Amino acid sequence: MFSQGEPGDRMYVLAEGAVKLFLSSRDGGIVELVRHRPPAAFGEVALLDEGPRSASAEAVERSTLLVVTRPELLRLLRSDDQVAESLLRILGAMVRRTTRQVSDLAFLDLQGRVAGQLLALTGDAGAARTRRVTQVELATMVSGARQTVNQALRSLEAHGYIRADGRSFRILDRERLERLAER
Repeated sequence: MFSQGEPGDRMYVLAEGAVKLFLSSRDGGIVELVRHRPPAAFGEVALLDEGPRSASAEAVERSTLLVVTRPELLRLLRSDDQVAESLLRILGAMVRRTTRQVSDLAFLDLQGRVAGQLLALTGDAGAARTRRVTQVELATMVSGARQTVNQALRSLEAHGYIRADGRSFRILDRERLERLAER
């Protein structure tokens, strides 16, 4: 949809599917910032400050998007207080997510970050299975190398916390997984 560094003249509202936002390094490294599912909006930062895109966006499933241009957004913000409140909630959630990611990188080891991401991929506090994810995708989500993420997954499985189930994982011991993911 867009690449890091490009000018941003529109934002998107995700109606169906899934989109990932990610950063790329000069040497080809990738860090996934977030994977959006509906309802979600993204691309708003460049639209608001008229700066370059701070990340890249790519659909990871067939997706339906609504496009909102800067003039349309400004008109909506002026005419509807609920739009302004929604945008403030989106920006607040983005700041909280970024703070959590920085905190996880600073205070959690790789196994703790993997545990936290597996819990996040369940999408529901009571769910026993994660969404489908490859080891490469999981590695980009936790800022790790695929090989070390594989080792962390094997260790979690050996300790009885999870069980690999195709391209998803079954959560066997949520409580101990949550303790690993605590800061």
